[in-house]
Amino acid sequence: HRKLLELNANPRRLDLNDLQLSAAKSRGISIVVNTDAHRISGLDDMRYGIKQARRGGLSPSDVANSRSWLALQALMGKS
Repeated sequence: HRKLLELNANPRRLDLNDLQLSAAKSRGISIVVNTDAHRISGLDDMRYGIKQARRGGLSPSDVANSRSWLALQALMGKS
């Protein structure tokens, strides 16, 4: 259905756990890792999202925002 799930990388959120991420991967659902930063310093939280994604068994190909702009458009059916 061209939908993506968000993994909020803020360490107080991390709203998708490793089991949910693994289940999404097994169903071919791409994940977007997002810091939801409200300040530049919040961008440092990306490392927590990456670690969580790795715990869930995700590789860069499972993370939509690790792709090029053209590849992301193709994923969304807009190429």
